[in-house]
Formats: sequence, C-alpha cells, structure tokens
Amino acid sequence: MDMKRKIWHISVQGNGGQSVFLTNGDILHAIDLLGVLSVYYGIKVWAYDFMSNHYHLIIECDNPQYFMQAFRQSYTRYFNTVHNSFGSVGRYGYSAGLLNSPEKLVAKLIYVLRNSVRHKLQSHPYVDPYNSAKYYFSEDQRIKWPTLKPAGPNSKLSHSHKMIPEHFLIDKNGHIFTRSFLQYRKVEACFQSYAKFMSMISNPTDKELAEEEDRQLDDKRNYVKNTCVKITDLQLSEMIINNIKPNTIASLSHTEIVSIARYFRNNYPVSVRQLSRVFGIPESTLRWRMRCS
Repeated sequence: MDMKRKIWHISVQGNGGQSVFLTNGDILHAIDLLGVLSVYYGIKVWAYDFMSNHYHLIIECDNPQYFMQAFRQSYTRYFNTVHNSFGSVGRYGYSAGLLNSPEKLVAKLIYVLRNSVRHKLQSHPYVDPYNSAKYYFSEDQRIKWPTLKPAGPNSKLSHSHKMIPEHFLIDKNGHIFTRSFLQYRKVEACFQSYAKFMSMISNPTDKELAEEEDRQLDDKRNYVKNTCVKITDLQLSEMIINNIKPNTIASLSHTEIVSIARYFRNNYPVSVRQLSRVFGIPESTLRWRMRCS
C-alpha cells in the first residue's frame, strides 16, 4: 500500500460526554459539511462514524488542524442556530493519531466502522446510517442507490455560505451522496476483497472481545451481552425535542428538565445517564435534582 500522504484518525468527544448531535438532521448536516469542507481544505475522507456524543474520522492530509477548526466552528454555528443554544459544541480539543503503517490503518478503519456496534447501538456496521461502511464495495453488493442528481451551479450548503461542488451528487432532500467525496476505492484496496472486508467488519476484534470479558467480570448491571440498547441517545433527544416544541432543550429551566427526565425515565427504557447526556448536565447533578425536587 502506497502511503505518500499522512492519514489521521480524528476523534471528537462531547464535553463531559454530552450530546453533540440531537437529531438525525444534525448528523446529516455534519456529513454534508464534511464533504464540502474536504474539498475546500484539500483533505480526503476515508471513513467516518457519527454518534450522538462523539464522532470519528479517518482523513488523508498533511495537517488536519485548519480543516478541523473550520469543521467544528461551522457545525457549532449550525447547532446553535438550530437549537437556540450558545457556546462551543464538543470538547475544546480533539485527538489526532497518525496511521503510519498499513496495519494501523486497517485496524483503525475496522475500529471506526464498528464503533456503533462496539457501543451496542447497532447490530452490524451496515445498518448504521451514520457511518461510511455501506459505501464500500457497492458493485459487489449490487446496491441500487436512491435517485440522485448533480448539485449543479449555485447549490449552497444549508446554514453555510459554502457552495456544494457542482459534480457532487445529492438526494431528493438535498443531502450530499457520500460517495461523491469518500475515498472508497482506497479503502477497498486496503481490504483487497469484499469477502475479506465483510469478514473483518462483521466479527468483533480481539479488543472488543477483551472489553466484553471485562464487562462480564465487572458484572455491570446495564450491560447485556450481544444486545443493543432499546432507545439510543439520538432517538431519545429527538423524542424530547418533539415533546417540548416550540421550546428547545437549551431554553428549559432546571425544574422543567427534572420533570421531563422523570417522565421519560418512568415511561421509556432509558437511563439517567442517557438523559444527562441529552440535557448536557452531569449525571450526578441530574440524579440529585430528581431525588430532591
């Protein structure tokens, strides 16, 4: 494998584990933003996975600093506009690891694509709508993509002054088709064949097996082997947003948060930890308020 340019694994976490994305639309906008800014900043996107309170990228560039600064600032502006909030979104810093060997690159690709499976949110990478797994080896799978059309001239990215490249394909809702910017051929070359790719992303890695064994030894009550959570953080935040319209989560008082938290805790299979991430407050604080109010 020819690795002339640097390839990085980027990870951005929510501040204190708090949610970075509250709705399906938030993540779809982030993916659109990823595609558009990759062209503006000359970086190549190899893989991604977005979850409610963190995300992973594998990108090819000499230095990811300016791209990541632009990406995070642009997303923060979008988030604060849509959710009527303020301040930065996510932790101040981010992690960037250099993948300087083919072995490290393949291992990290598997890690990123299996991230939602590892966190018990999805049963397989292919059913995760927010990672790039399904866009590789599409010819082997004979996938029929939905109706797409070129963005054409004067197509502006929503909530941004950036223009979508004319040759990018977009769907009927105006979102960018991931293969317009994804370096899927390079990833396919890493795995060599569809069969090998499917085998490697379908089976837990040694690290995942070790994590599972540790969880069983610790006898964590909230862990169920090979079972996905019933309601994800993203589903929970969307339910709450729909429930409180036209108000926003950022506009809620402490009393309102406690009332809503109690309602969802009593009526849905969600945890206080999930609620704390969605409301953006420490779990211990929310537990105390729910007990004392």
